[in-house]
Amino acid sequence: MSKSVLIRGGTVIDGTGGPPFKADVLVKWGRIAEVGNLQAVEADLVIEADGKAVCPGFIDTHTHSDLHLLADPQRTAASSQGITTELLGQDGLSYAPLSPANLADYRRYLAGLNGNPPVEIKRAGVAEFRQLFHRTASVNTAYVVPHGALRLETVGFSDVPLVGENLKRAQALLAEGFDQGAVAFSTGLSYYPCSYADTEELIELCKVAALYQRPFVIHVRTVFPEAPFDPVAEAITIAERSGAPLHISHYRTGAHNPGQVEQLMDSLDAAAARGVDISLECYPYPAGAGFALYMIPRWAHAGGYAALMARLADPATRSCIAEDMNALGLVQDGIFTYLPEGPDQDLVGRAFEEVAAERRMDTAALICELLFRNNLAVGFMQRPPQQSVWEQIDRDIMELIKRPNYMVGSDSINSAPHPHPRTYGCFTRFLRLQREHKFMPLEALINRMTALPARRFGLRDRGEIKRGKAADLVVFDPGTVRDRATYEQPKQLSEGILAVLVNGEIVFSHGRSLGVMAGRALP
Repeated sequence: MSKSVLIRGGTVIDGTGGPPFKADVLVKWGRIAEVGNLQAVEADLVIEADGKAVCPGFIDTHTHSDLHLLADPQRTAASSQGITTELLGQDGLSYAPLSPANLADYRRYLAGLNGNPPVEIKRAGVAEFRQLFHRTASVNTAYVVPHGALRLETVGFSDVPLVGENLKRAQALLAEGFDQGAVAFSTGLSYYPCSYADTEELIELCKVAALYQRPFVIHVRTVFPEAPFDPVAEAITIAERSGAPLHISHYRTGAHNPGQVEQLMDSLDAAAARGVDISLECYPYPAGAGFALYMIPRWAHAGGYAALMARLADPATRSCIAEDMNALGLVQDGIFTYLPEGPDQDLVGRAFEEVAAERRMDTAALICELLFRNNLAVGFMQRPPQQSVWEQIDRDIMELIKRPNYMVGSDSINSAPHPHPRTYGCFTRFLRLQREHKFMPLEALINRMTALPARRFGLRDRGEIKRGKAADLVVFDPGTVRDRATYEQPKQLSEGILAVLVNGEIVFSHGRSLGVMAGRALP
């Protein structure tokens, strides 16, 4: 490891949103030592950056690397985009704090999202879980306390209210997580057991987040307790009544509402005008990804992994599950992204309807069969819309990211053998769109990827090129940087990212990871 690195002659985009400037950047012992004219300075390693941009490392505010990063610590898909920090624990779907029994069960239940690689995790308190990623991976990590774990440790995998002593215990676990270094509290109200919560439960939990001044990160509700129901109004209500800062995950237009940015943001803008502290994130793609359990009706999840597997094993109950999937409109138009090794793995990359037709099955029945045969480990992504709709959504996303409270989160699902292209191309796609469309100054876009999320999530020594800050840095060619990952061929590294430093060590250079595990558990 070089003790000092000099990045010479580059155009510094410092993360603040201020104008770029020509300067050299000197790194010593993992920190930025000097920024300026350093032509007379010597260093152990010199990176010539004339004609290139030098900026802080990108902070991915939403990932699902919680197990994958332990199995694949190089994280080339992230480093090749300039990502130096990932936030884990998102959508309420992670593994700390959990007792051994709940941890083993939830690992099986979430296998379609996070995989279940052969990595050992014992009792997972927040401190212990964070430590698993300290100096063991090429990227930094920060942890968000997941709502699902709080429910599992109090009322179990049950469709019951979290009240009384159980609520107090959940609040104490959340406070303990903050004391042990967590940077936020998350829920995903499309997923279980999070979706069993009502608004009052989340208000009470978020009072703890408010006390610690940690953001409440929400994937807004798509499983509605009653109709009509406004999930964004619920998120605002939770923030207003608890006092917690609100952060909304992957919030953008989609195939159902292209071109409706103003309508999308109306209630949030009104809440912000009332003083609600709101931030948001998005990724630059028109369709998302997830795991097939998303399509299973509410009642079938009760009891967790073993109970759901037992229901799927019974032909009559499985038929009822499929009937409800159809009746409730839960079946997605998707492509298989993940199935474990076995007889069904050749379905990865193929469309649901194609496989269902081939097997002469209803799509819901096919999903149920595959979930049972593969121990719930089935991942998918939505199919992108027609080109004209996609282009409109691109315009919408470019409009959203211009807002001063928007940042970037890839929502990457890293265990999939055929992942969503955002896993390999989210940040570089934004950079390419900026070059092609000039929808905002490059320095403003870099701010949304660096200093803005660093401030929001309390990563105090990250996100800016400034003397004394941690040396998480990216050197890239603004004229050529681009994503190459597509829905058809998603595992393609980006181009134009020339060097990535994490805590002063080069982890990625000219198209390849260097095997350097410089990441730390932040803050």
